[in-house]
Amino acid sequence: MLTLLSSSSLCNSPSLIIHSSRTINPCLPSSIPLSSSGYFKRNRNSVASRKLGIVAATEEEKDPSVPTWAKPDSDEPPPWAKNESQKDSSTFQVPFIVYLLASAVTAIAAIGSVFEYVNQKPVFGVLGSDSVFYAPVLGFFAFTGIPTSAYLWFKSVEVANKEAEEQDRRDGYM
Repeated sequence: MLTLLSSSSLCNSPSLIIHSSRTINPCLPSSIPLSSSGYFKRNRNSVASRKLGIVAATEEEKDPSVPTWAKPDSDEPPPWAKNESQKDSSTFQVPFIVYLLASAVTAIAAIGSVFEYVNQKPVFGVLGSDSVFYAPVLGFFAFTGIPTSAYLWFKSVEVANKEAEEQDRRDGYM
């Protein structure tokens, strides 16, 4: 009876003394197996059959580093999803990938114009090399294409940095 009282008084403590029977300790969870081998069942009066096991059971601790929105039972939306409903649809910003692709195409066209003029072989066949407009058109693409490509590349980096700063601000890093 003393064992029953001591084990029931330990139910609220962080560690439990577990004897070889579940009826002595009703607070013991059923997930902890306490089966003994056949040797201990045959020799109940021996010293080896009287075993005492100690198991430490702690309550679930809350991790302060996990934000409330990341917990599985939370209905709170993540920080980046909070402001998505409040976005103003009237301000449209071109994504950085569009600027980057335009920069690449413009650079290829500008460099291609230089090679086409040097080799005197029309690539697209729109203007022949004997045309009056051949040199001015290729010159226009060569001289305006490279600075335009550089500007578009700079603009793509600028927009990508702006998007990254907005995402960092929404995530709480800034």
